[in-house]
Amino acid sequence: MTDHSNGDDITITVHQAFLAMADFVWEFGQRAGDDLLTLIGDISPLPDGRTMDPAAWSDWLASVERIKSGLPPRG
Repeated sequence: MTDHSNGDDITITVHQAFLAMADFVWEFGQRAGDDLLTLIGDISPLPDGRTMDPAAWSDWLASVERIKSGLPPRG
């Protein structure tokens, strides 16, 4: 996977963003179950733009890369 640590150089369509979101949420559900409040907490942005849980950003970028590569969302 390409390292896009800040994600600034990734461009996706609205449809790809939706598919990436579906993939991201499905992957989260596989790890944490249906705990929506934890998901919301993990992805909450900090003042500097990072997320509360740095792993959430990495997971998001992995989902974006999956969709950008032409793979379907998991689930």
